[in-house]
Amino acid sequence: MKYISISVAMLSLTACQSPQNPTGFFPETPYGAAYGASGYSAVGYHTYSGQPYASYGAQYGAQPGLYSAQGGYPAGQGYYPQGQYAYAANAPYGGSPYAYARPQTVRSQRGINVNYESLNALESPLAFEAGDVTFELRGRIDAPIAYSLEDKGDAQSGFAGNYQVSAQTQLPNRITVGAVYGGTYERDFGSDWDYDDNVAAYAGGSWGTVFGGNVSELVFENTRRRRGVTPVRLAGDGPLGEVDEWSGGYQGRYGPTQVSALVDGKSNYDIGLSYQRPLGHRDYRFTARHNKGEFTAADGFTKLETQGVNAVGDLVYGSTRFDLGVGYERIEDADRWYTSTGISTKSGPWSLSAEGRYGQIEGQEEIAAVLGLRRDIARGLSSTLALDYQDAQVNINGVDYLNTKDTRVIAGLSYGF
Repeated sequence: MKYISISVAMLSLTACQSPQNPTGFFPETPYGAAYGASGYSAVGYHTYSGQPYASYGAQYGAQPGLYSAQGGYPAGQGYYPQGQYAYAANAPYGGSPYAYARPQTVRSQRGINVNYESLNALESPLAFEAGDVTFELRGRIDAPIAYSLEDKGDAQSGFAGNYQVSAQTQLPNRITVGAVYGGTYERDFGSDWDYDDNVAAYAGGSWGTVFGGNVSELVFENTRRRRGVTPVRLAGDGPLGEVDEWSGGYQGRYGPTQVSALVDGKSNYDIGLSYQRPLGHRDYRFTARHNKGEFTAADGFTKLETQGVNAVGDLVYGSTRFDLGVGYERIEDADRWYTSTGISTKSGPWSLSAEGRYGQIEGQEEIAAVLGLRRDIARGLSSTLALDYQDAQVNINGVDYLNTKDTRVIAGLSYGF
């Protein structure tokens, strides 16, 4: 009986082989392995060696495609007892924008990000090896135009160039070490040119990854609600307090649960948990976060100590995502609470998202909403149109905590490489 089983397995692997896939294992998307699309394959990786050990295919959810990796979810993976596996999309276009993407191997998974924009949309990163070191470059260019319905002046143009370059290698003891540098060169609407950069280093193994540098947003990025389909972010969606720009921490994955934590030199900290698991044709994700940080008021110099908690839940079904976030934050002597929700969907090259947030600080309202539309033009190239509404004018004890009120129409082109 065991010989029949072995023969069937060998025939199955042989049938999967092709000149582009000589090993019989499923070719992963440029974003890494992804799931949420139909025709997925699981590719196993041994926990220590990083070598694939199994593959299979099945129907799962919506249309297949690289577009399924567009949403930028950081980890599409589960666990067999033997090691790690991930789902992979199998066609170059179409599919769910919220399937989950990750780097191709357990080894590369240990890296961290310092630029959290949706880089290299629909394209694989530019990568090469020099000896035992792997270098990778990812980036995106945005050229938007905005018109304010409040000011009713002239339309204003902007520009943003985001990139991230990383280098990593694996030591003989199987610990992966690396460094990452990311920068943003931009001119906001009606402002001067500005350059901002971040750098970090890390070391990781089967036990997780420790890191240090400009990583203050890492826990937030692991636990936040997913952004809409345009580069325009929903204002104020999360705690206002942050840890210091220079900080260090730990990140690890235990089955479907990801744990991340940061601490800075001022004893501020940020702790987050994320649980993600597919169930039938749906995918569920729940996150929780607690942080102690510092918030700079709208006047630009008043510093306020904060402590906050927030939670997020989202559901992915086919090409549509629903999510909900709630939070509470104590800012000095003021209480802040907020809730936000969103829905995103994709049909062919078109993607649509709607997000909204409502909150109060000591009874004073803060409101924000973003409606976005994206059209995928070619690999890496897309056009977007967004309506961005913000109304947050909060004054506590003579201090402007928040001071913004505007409604803008923003159109632009984006190219990821």
